[in-house]
Amino acid sequence: MKYMGIDLHKQYFVATVMDGVGEVLRRDRVSTDRSAIRDYFEDVGPAGDITAVMEACYGWEYFYDEAREYVGDLRMAHPLKTRLIAEARIKTDSIDSEALAHLLRADLVAEAYAPPFETRDRKNLMRFRASLTRLKVMVKNIVHAVLARNHVEDEALRSLSDKFGKKGRERMRKLTLRGNDTEILNHYLDLLGEMEARQSEVEKRIRTLYREDGICGLLGSVPGIGPILSVLIRYEIDDMERFSSASRLCSYAGLVPGTYSSGGRTFQGRITKQGNKWLRWAMVEAAQRSVINDLQMRSIYRRIKAKSGSKVARVAVARRLLEIIYRIWKEKRPYYEKL
Repeated sequence: MKYMGIDLHKQYFVATVMDGVGEVLRRDRVSTDRSAIRDYFEDVGPAGDITAVMEACYGWEYFYDEAREYVGDLRMAHPLKTRLIAEARIKTDSIDSEALAHLLRADLVAEAYAPPFETRDRKNLMRFRASLTRLKVMVKNIVHAVLARNHVEDEALRSLSDKFGKKGRERMRKLTLRGNDTEILNHYLDLLGEMEARQSEVEKRIRTLYREDGICGLLGSVPGIGPILSVLIRYEIDDMERFSSASRLCSYAGLVPGTYSSGGRTFQGRITKQGNKWLRWAMVEAAQRSVINDLQMRSIYRRIKAKSGSKVARVAVARRLLEIIYRIWKEKRPYYEKL
């Protein structure tokens, strides 16, 4: 068996291949073009004889999909947990790739989860929707700035609670501002309308995924979680078998407090915020909605808010919802208030 450590970069990768006793057989720097990847792995030897490891890094998906066809087993190393590399005083591409190969040979790789392409594709769709939402907020803020610098005195527009509703946009399009600002305002309104149309199309596709996936239907029974959040949570978790307990799932979402121990005393601080930021965001969003229409969540929120404040209470509800998700996913049954 050959063990390969791969240090991946945007334009190239460095691979170190060693045998079972740790002797380096070859070390190469190779382009990340598809043809170069294919030629390199075919030259190294039969796929069944090679086990490889690479760090989870920016843009890993393309290389992972290409390389896994040419090796018997390709693993992903968690970058924060690969201490031998992260804490090294001397770091080069060759040293990093060799260190990864040694860890793989000794079966000491702290693995990161590499979801299949289908899951990543659906996660990308959800993140595209999120990016459209952020861009819409940005454009709306710019429109407010354009109106402010012209000190618009249209009382009908000022009185509207939602200036970006149908009536508000009609009023804004009738405004005559100074210089180029009339044209600029209308262009921004056009841009906003275009992004809303694209978001509407994406949300139709997401709702189709929601209807077709049984797990999404179960998640939709949890208070505060609608079709959009259901699909996001479903594919950010992807495989619940990865987690042996609800606490491990909460840790993956970064919704557990940091623990500090010294001198025989233990302290718990703020949540770690390490792990899947999208899942953490989705659970906090669900928590804010759940306290409105679920008695159990409202009770948890009010009790903790009285003691520790609203932010801590919101995180506590988010963690409780994620624990519920763990159970209903594992047991394949919908949420009931006393779950």
